Amino acid sequence: SKKRKVDYEGRKFNNEWCIKYFIVQHNKDVVCLICQSTIAVMKEYNIKRHYDTKHSASYDSIVGQSRVDKMQQMSCLEIFIENVSPEKKNLVEQISLSRFTMARRIDDLSENIEAFLKDRISKCSAFSIALDESTDVSDTAQLVVFIRGVTDNFEVTEEFLDMASMHSTTTGQNICEEVTKLMNKLEIDSSKLVGITTDGAPSMVGKNNGFVKRFLDVIQTEYVLVSHCIIHQENLCSKVLGFGEVMKNVVSCVNYIRSRGLNHRQFKSFLQALNSDYPDVNYFCAVRWLSRAAVLKKDFLKEAIHTFMESKGQDISYLKDDAWLNDFAFLTDITHHLSELNVKLQGKNQLVHKMIEHISSFQAKLQLFRSQLSKGSLIHFPCLESRKVEIQFFNCEKYVGTIEKLTSAFKTRFEDFRKHNADVQLFAHPFDLVVENIPPRFQLEIIELQANVDLKRAYRENDLLTFYRSYVYGNYTNLENHARKMISLFGSTYCCEQFFSKMKLFKTKCRNQLTDEHLSCQLRVAT
Repeated sequence: SKKRKVDYEGRKFNNEWCIKYFIVQHNKDVVCLICQSTIAVMKEYNIKRHYDTKHSASYDSIVGQSRVDKMQQMSCLEIFIENVSPEKKNLVEQISLSRFTMARRIDDLSENIEAFLKDRISKCSAFSIALDESTDVSDTAQLVVFIRGVTDNFEVTEEFLDMASMHSTTTGQNICEEVTKLMNKLEIDSSKLVGITTDGAPSMVGKNNGFVKRFLDVIQTEYVLVSHCIIHQENLCSKVLGFGEVMKNVVSCVNYIRSRGLNHRQFKSFLQALNSDYPDVNYFCAVRWLSRAAVLKKDFLKEAIHTFMESKGQDISYLKDDAWLNDFAFLTDITHHLSELNVKLQGKNQLVHKMIEHISSFQAKLQLFRSQLSKGSLIHFPCLESRKVEIQFFNCEKYVGTIEKLTSAFKTRFEDFRKHNADVQLFAHPFDLVVENIPPRFQLEIIELQANVDLKRAYRENDLLTFYRSYVYGNYTNLENHARKMISLFGSTYCCEQFFSKMKLFKTKCRNQLTDEHLSCQLRVAT
């Protein structure tokens, strides 16, 4: 009757029906994901009858979360094909999306990539490795190795070599055994190894039992440059700054806001009401220490944060202490300079000489900072300069001492690179060398090189890799071999750190039973 008539088009589409009967609502139609047919009426009886008649025998066995995953896969694929390639819809519907099939496909892709990498490495005339170790969510130590090789015609290959899952100890001997297995697996000629870069941990570089010592004893090659990651060393240098009390107060303030849901919501609303340039405040993370620069920059004398903390009854008496505020301003400025250096050192395919130049440049900046601070000039310390304007008495001597400690730390470290400074200069600045000061085997070639006006012009107009590949290759044998060694060197373990970030996305708490073999295959494809 008219009184009991139901407007089915106005009924809310039930998500439980989607999972139970493998259907979706497309515009005003109900579409079966399995056979792509349209259900005439949006009513459970009609949908159930269609499913029971045509599909129940094949799909009733899929239950629980597996049924939800299957429905989501079919739904996503349906939307993608309909918008991107509707003419191939029938072909795609025949593709199996079972988890076993997907795992096999990833394994096949990984094997193909590994075979291609093996072929590329066999053509390299020099290569270096970078390795690091980290623990995954299941407390398994994962050792990752990257390789960078250079062929005769200066083609560069920088790729993930392999990873080894270590379920027991991670001593230098254990790491040596695993790396040796990985190299034998890919049939890599260890005599071509010219460089090893590590994170500097005792198990890696220990004098007697570290990986480097044991591995070099095994392969017995003549020339291997062993280096500690430049980025790690720069991070260690920054720790001499001190100012622990400043960071303690700042971190306490930030954590009070971010660690409580109500406080965080109220704080963001408070910033919106003030039309603040910053929508939120950053967490501080000691591991990713670059966050310190962001935290300090956003926190520096922001009235919004101070007002909010006072409204919550929190003790912020340190904000009335001029000495604390001066230290905070100085730390904000110097940390900003350090973070800029760190960003320059990051990235793949960086030649080691450029990274060394960035370090040398920063050391020169420190000398300038010291000289200017000793004279009372704060031109490169804007936050500290704003404090000088606000107070009558200001003493820079304290910060001159801090700059001196930082300078000393930079001078003490990077010794492994300074020992090979002559090799770096020969590679990066061949036209500026004094011939008498270089090894005899290079002297005649350098004289010819420096006398060639066309080569000098090409050196100025191109990057080093292009210069050696297009202009030097085939004419200067000793210089070419030396250049290949220098190009293949890793300056940092940045690629390993980036790899571990991806590993955390793949092996999570919900996927902690992922096998070591499948984890390696997935990460090889992803990397």
